[in-house]
Amino acid sequence: MSSEHKLKDGDFITQTFETNNKSEIIFFTDKYQAYKFKISAFDCTKASVLGEYIPAKLGFDENENIVSSVITSDYSGFVMFFYENGKALKVPLKSYETKTNRKKLANAYSNKSPLVKILFLEEDTDILIRTSGNRAVLLNTSLVSLKTTRDSAGIQVITPKAKYVLSSAETVNTENNDNLEKYRINNIPAVGLLAKTLAGQNQLSFE
Repeated sequence: MSSEHKLKDGDFITQTFETNNKSEIIFFTDKYQAYKFKISAFDCTKASVLGEYIPAKLGFDENENIVSSVITSDYSGFVMFFYENGKALKVPLKSYETKTNRKKLANAYSNKSPLVKILFLEEDTDILIRTSGNRAVLLNTSLVSLKTTRDSAGIQVITPKAKYVLSSAETVNTENNDNLEKYRINNIPAVGLLAKTLAGQNQLSFE
């Protein structure tokens, strides 16, 4: 069998991980739920095999879809959820750890506002947040306090102008990139600066 990934028409890869059979994977879905599964429970196959259909394997509810996934071996680090209303929620990954093999967790994140992005982070880092009104803020995640309640509404980090929403949140490397520093904030929430000197939101590359 080929070592090249084979995908069905219209499919594309959204995340890749390097891991081992001792780790677990957590799938976050659009029904505000999380599903945990041991990596060892998946069969080893060649890259050319189309793979297993996760919703069927884990018993998703009808019309439930994956929005993001996290790999962990020790539940260290934290997950950040960013919402259209300008709020962010920072939850320790330990909040998703269970003493039993229970695989389905309800109320995995807030349903108070549409979800924009989920980011798993091992430590505090810089995040560039942008709005649909082309405003941006650069903040370090240390400004956002941890919440152990998974479905907390979160903390206001950016205040979108009327009719606009938070539209993207991405980790960035600010080394040798003075263009980003002027968007940095040290207090939240903030309105943000007009992002006139930044590339379009679909053209940015920070790695």
